[in-house]
Amino acid sequence: MVRGVHKKIIEVADTQNEFFERAILIVKEGSREQDPDRLRQKADDYVSHMGTVALARRKKAKLLRNLCKILVGAAGISLILFLIFWL
Repeated sequence: MVRGVHKKIIEVADTQNEFFERAILIVKEGSREQDPDRLRQKADDYVSHMGTVALARRKKAKLLRNLCKILVGAAGISLILFLIFWL
């Protein structure tokens, strides 16, 4: 436990994510005097944006994996056809 440190934290209970129940954000020191409602809105926006970015990354990775599978399959078929017709 750390004593003497005062941090303002915001807990986002509705992360709109299938894996995470809550998110805890620590407010930067220069932003602690902001309106609490504005900070809460910014926290909600940030957490929902994180989920969108993660989903986009997963989709991109899946697309690249599928593309690699197609290219490997096409190369294999080309090799087989080459061996059949040229040998």
